[in-house]
Amino acid sequence: MFAIFLCWAVHESAGRVFGGSRKEKNAVYTVFDSASWAVTKNKLSSVLGKDKQLLYNDFIRKCDATIEAEKGDIGSCTIGDKVRTEMNTHQPASVYNYTQQGFAKVQTPPELYKLLKDFFDANRHKAKTEWKEANCYHNIWDSPPTFIDVRTQDGLAEKVEEYVKPILEDWTGQRLSPVSTYGVRMYHNNSILTPHVDRMPLVTSVIIQVDQDVDEPWPLEVYGHDGMATNVTMEPGDMVLYESHSVVHGRPFPMRGNYFANCFIHFEPIEPIEGESLYDPELDIPPYIIKDSVWEAKWIERNPDGWKGSMGKSIRGVAVHGNPHELENYILKNPKHLHHKDKNGWTVLHEATRAGRIDSVQRILNHGVDKNLATSAGQTPLKLAKYYLDEGHELIKYLESIGAEEEL
Repeated sequence: MFAIFLCWAVHESAGRVFGGSRKEKNAVYTVFDSASWAVTKNKLSSVLGKDKQLLYNDFIRKCDATIEAEKGDIGSCTIGDKVRTEMNTHQPASVYNYTQQGFAKVQTPPELYKLLKDFFDANRHKAKTEWKEANCYHNIWDSPPTFIDVRTQDGLAEKVEEYVKPILEDWTGQRLSPVSTYGVRMYHNNSILTPHVDRMPLVTSVIIQVDQDVDEPWPLEVYGHDGMATNVTMEPGDMVLYESHSVVHGRPFPMRGNYFANCFIHFEPIEPIEGESLYDPELDIPPYIIKDSVWEAKWIERNPDGWKGSMGKSIRGVAVHGNPHELENYILKNPKHLHHKDKNGWTVLHEATRAGRIDSVQRILNHGVDKNLATSAGQTPLKLAKYYLDEGHELIKYLESIGAEEEL
């Protein structure tokens, strides 16, 4: 179903700037030039003119002033922006890449685009201001983005992931675990999104252009694995695939128009679909981080529990509140967690049963867990289901259909 969308191509020009001077349109620059914005240093190249430095300086000045007025912190944005440029410099050199170029523009599958566009049209009036506090990534003091959460429509986020995941897996050759389905975010007039790499585990990602009302194209600037800048224009229905942990990306040219609405979907690589995994069980760092690299030490510092414990939520939380793909990939990373018992002898199977999550229960049982596994009080999954769920619930019917017992 996805084969027709897997012809990767980017029909854009390196360093091309839309709506600028002739000099800007023909400019060629790299990630280390910091020409369009402060990318790896805060002293900009003059390739695109001196006004770029002035625009950046004004951005930081207003950002600092906004945070100082809100919290009393002095120079907070300046400090945060230094972290951003350090990440842009060191993180891409500390991680493995999975594609040659690092990004590609393709068409969104029509069924997926319709799902998102229909959701956007039906819920656009519900958009709320997204960020409450100023930061160095967007000029929210001038043009705060608004946001419509796709998770307010039951099952939509999961459907989006189901469409996107095989496309990205084919592109990267990696088995992927969903991390975040985010949006729809609406940028507004004068918006600037500063160039950055995403914090891990946001590694393999997609931007879907849902809708726009702009006076001129608002390009996504990306720095591919060759370090060269490319400005990619997007129309409704376009989809950009990108390795968000290593490809610096942003929209440093102020938007001109009413709104620009995008949906973002992020995944984490677990292992190659074919070939050997780079995962080191002794070191317990993600397979996309290069051993002994600059960012490895920072990752370990921020994730003392290691890669297996870095998901930020328990398997029980995923089984009860997450989607089937999240649970499946969590189990692949942490198979022993299926058998962990609390003080009452409850496991993730019992929690998923109490919540009535038939999809989670099926996946747990598919990984070899006993369908009659009892708690310390002797409660089997079927007994729990009949106690906590309504009579005739689909999970009760399922457990009975596979021969589960109520009493041992």
